[in-house]
Amino acid sequence: MYQPGDFVVYADSGLCQVEQIGVPSFNKGDSMQEYYFLRVASDNSRIYVPTDTHMPLRPPMTAQEAESFLSRLPRISISLPERRDRKTVLAHYQSLLRPHTAEVLAQAVKSIRWQHRSRRGRMSGAEESLLKRAEKQLCGELAKALGISQEDANSRLQAAFSAESDT
Repeated sequence: MYQPGDFVVYADSGLCQVEQIGVPSFNKGDSMQEYYFLRVASDNSRIYVPTDTHMPLRPPMTAQEAESFLSRLPRISISLPERRDRKTVLAHYQSLLRPHTAEVLAQAVKSIRWQHRSRRGRMSGAEESLLKRAEKQLCGELAKALGISQEDANSRLQAAFSAESDT
């Protein structure tokens, strides 16, 4: 169980800090279900997550794990949707992101970029939205792990992805 002050990575919200654990005021009736009160690092919003959630809740990468992750980016494989229609593209990338790990976020980023580069056309709105969300989550976790700013984390991430063309 996480404790107040701990940082966690929660599903699509990315990096969060546990503010407290308790029964929220909106929890009416006899239910004494405890929740994590999480503060989302990227936008300072608050979310409530049951302590027995089935959604992925994990500790963020350490500095050593972040450095290792960045060095592995050029070798992460791409995964492309079978068809280019909006529904198939969205379903493909959403299912790809479901494990909510840094590796699958990076795989989605790399796949969308590769697809866009190979088509030499405009990126669909769905792909652009997924790309931005995945990059934002990766940068938040990397910034925390490496003790750097979001901007510096973004620069490190972009440099690591750029190295893929060198390999």
